[in-house]
Amino acid sequence: MKLGYGLAPAHHGEILQGAFRAADGGTRQGLVSVPCGIFWSEASFLPDPSGEVTADPPGKWKARRAAEISLVRLGVKNEGAFLGGASLGGRLVIRSQTPERLGLGSSTSDVAAAVRAVADAFGGRFSPDETAAIAVEAELASDPVFFGERFVHFAQREGRVIGDLPYPVPGFEIIGFDAHPSGGGVDTLNLKRPSYTSSELDEFEYLLGRLRRGLRVRDIQIVGEVTTESAKLNQRRLRLRGFDFLVEMAPRIGAVGLQIAHSGSVAGFLFPPGGAGNPKVRTRLEALWEELGVAGFWRFRVGGQKRPMGRLGGTLRRNSSARLVPLWRQSADLSMI
Repeated sequence: MKLGYGLAPAHHGEILQGAFRAADGGTRQGLVSVPCGIFWSEASFLPDPSGEVTADPPGKWKARRAAEISLVRLGVKNEGAFLGGASLGGRLVIRSQTPERLGLGSSTSDVAAAVRAVADAFGGRFSPDETAAIAVEAELASDPVFFGERFVHFAQREGRVIGDLPYPVPGFEIIGFDAHPSGGGVDTLNLKRPSYTSSELDEFEYLLGRLRRGLRVRDIQIVGEVTTESAKLNQRRLRLRGFDFLVEMAPRIGAVGLQIAHSGSVAGFLFPPGGAGNPKVRTRLEALWEELGVAGFWRFRVGGQKRPMGRLGGTLRRNSSARLVPLWRQSADLSMI
């Protein structure tokens, strides 16, 4: 045994989320998330003979629960084979760079980091599928942050991959922001489980097919269309503040689509590679300050050949901060994106 360490990225909402017809005639909730390396959680776990797992901060109960489940699955909890026959527990410390309640998957990032830290403490390793199963048991629903930067069609309440999207992710950029910075975020535990009409199921199947095609032919324009349509469908269940304004704004700033967190207040404009760096984009983003009070943006890349980008566009360091970048009305300050 040793001090174990785990690191896990967050995500940036979804490309597509809804319900999809299953082979047995039923439906399965599913989503395709956007990997986002500028936000993450890291965890350390130090085993001890207490038989209890404690978490720091204490409010990280989902991560603590995931650590307890991980100990059982590793076969070391309550077996009496370690530390003179004592039952094993340990101290879990979580340090997160991911803002909570915005739809960035902060709790799943915490959980994944905790699972990896526990496994590392015993020289073990859980596969992405095993980690997903632990996450669902710990927090009822999870995001597919365990699968790296590839896109997967994931059943968030089952912890299973519905279907792989076996194509390289085409390179694109996202300028992200909290569309409701004064709203306090969304309590996902209190969200009702959505139901969908037959026509909506048809729309989701169509969009999934379009996404597959967009990835297969590496067409970011198609991907952007899918994200926008999925976001529109979600407005029937969780309205995003200023949504119509954001949809209208996207083509005016050169974005190929609007992408949102389907259970949060985060949104992002999708751009072809290099498109987010156009000085005109920075100037026009001032409208979001005026209309919605948006006070910070972040920019990152997805897919393609890239270096991770943080809040100032530089190389991502494990211990660097991914805090929101202040946005003032002077356009010169927008160059900080």
